[in-house]
Amino acid sequence: MGFLRDVFSERSLSYLMKIHEKLRHYERQSPTPVLHSAAGLVEDVIEELQTAPVNNEEKELLQLLSTPHLRAMLVVHDTVAQKNFDPALPPLPDNFDDDFDEESVKIVRLVKNKEPL
Repeated sequence: MGFLRDVFSERSLSYLMKIHEKLRHYERQSPTPVLHSAAGLVEDVIEELQTAPVNNEEKELLQLLSTPHLRAMLVVHDTVAQKNFDPALPPLPDNFDDDFDEESVKIVRLVKNKEPL
């Protein structure tokens, strides 16, 4: 019982619990994106601006929307909006043999004067 009392009376555990509660609160109230494909919309706008005669403001907008930093930000926005966080792994080849022989592995640690190298 003394161990549990010590664990639960630690300030760090209290702080961790507060952080956990804040994250859970944010998770319940997280805003939903208005648009899941902002990069596609920007591509459409750029295409429209390039095909029509443009004034100075439209030229400036076209230049801003064409910058690599803004495009990268929009791609990241779309990734987060679609909650597509897992890396895309290539498919296994058709001739993949999962009955491969296991190889033994030796782990070696070198020590000099009682200190790891």
